[in-house]
Parts: sequence; C-alpha cells; structure tokens
Amino acid sequence: MSKKLCFVLVLAMAAGLTASAFASSEAWDFATAGQSFTNNTWVFGEVFVPNSPITVDFLGYYAPNGLFNFTSSHPVGLYDGNGNLLASTVIDNSSIWTDPSTYHFAFNLTTPVALTRGQTYVIEGVSNSDPYTWNDAGFVTYAPITILGNNWQVGSSPVFNGTGVINDVTDGYWGPNFGWDPTPTPEPGSLLLVGTGIVGLAGVIRRKLSV
Repeated sequence: MSKKLCFVLVLAMAAGLTASAFASSEAWDFATAGQSFTNNTWVFGEVFVPNSPITVDFLGYYAPNGLFNFTSSHPVGLYDGNGNLLASTVIDNSSIWTDPSTYHFAFNLTTPVALTRGQTYVIEGVSNSDPYTWNDAGFVTYAPITILGNNWQVGSSPVFNGTGVINDVTDGYWGPNFGWDPTPTPEPGSLLLVGTGIVGLAGVIRRKLSV
C-alpha cells in the first residue's frame, strides 16, 4: 500500500466520523421574505412537537441583511415544555452560514440535545436591532415536526414564553431556528472506539511504511 493511499484512507475515515456527528439540516426556511419590520426589541418563539425522535445540534436566528451583516447579536434558547433550558447560543457575525445562497438563517453548533417524539418544545430568540419578517412565501419545514404556533413579547433576552399558541400562523414571526441531525449522533463510547481505531490504523500503516 502506498504512503499516499494510506494517508488518504485515514483522512477519509476521520472525515466520515465528522460528517456522521454533524450532519445537520435547518428545521425550516422560506423562499422569499415577506413583511420586514423593526419596531422594538422582541423575544420571538416557535412552539413545536417532533413527529419522530430528532437531535438538535445547531441553534440559529434569521439573518435579514445577508451574509455576516447583523447589526446586533441574537441570543437563542431551546426549552422543553416545562420551561427547562436545553441549549442556548448567541448568533452574530461570527456564526456559521451553512449555505448563504439559500438559507435565511445563521447557526452556531451546540451540544446535541435529543428531542422526544410527541413532546412539546419551544425555541426563543431575541430580535434586538435587526428587522424581523413574517408572511414569508415558500415556507417549508424540513425537520419531522409539527409547528403549533408562535409566541412573542417585548424583551432583550430569551425567556420561556410558555407553550400556549398566541398566533397560529406557522410562517413567522422570525425569529429563531434550529439545525437537526437526520442521522443518529454517535454515543461517546462509539466515538472513542472509532477514534482509537483510526489511531491504531495510522500506527500500523506507519510501521509498515518504515519496514
């Protein structure tokens, strides 16, 4: 086996591990922004129920001005139906843009959170000085969830607004978003086993090449 081929094999295994651990899609998006407005600092939320078990590993917020053009930061929090905070982040101009040509949201990687089928969850985000939008054309839900509705209140930090549906419009106000993992996230023991295997393989290859 050539030195180059061995090196490529090790890199491919490592890349495959990374892809399986962080293969995420945004939960929802739209084709074209509708109404755009700024009149206060709002906490906007979506109330939703997973139709199957999913893993949330990104949190995001609507980016009205395009790539890396936020005028303020946007705290985001994910809560269970009892108001317990499951994950949080702050979206700003350093956040990840998975595909800025098609996505209208920026995201940050977070510790994976497993959501249970049939349970109610709420994601909340703060608008600050950036515009928000609603009545957006071409709205699509990518994650296996049912959006029950929206909630909102004036505020400068994420707060659990409850699971009651204040507005039954399911295409805004934007607002927060999340990234979900369509493949099972490997258990820590599995990650350790695969990582050890890669290190071991690299050692065997190194010894063979030195002979």
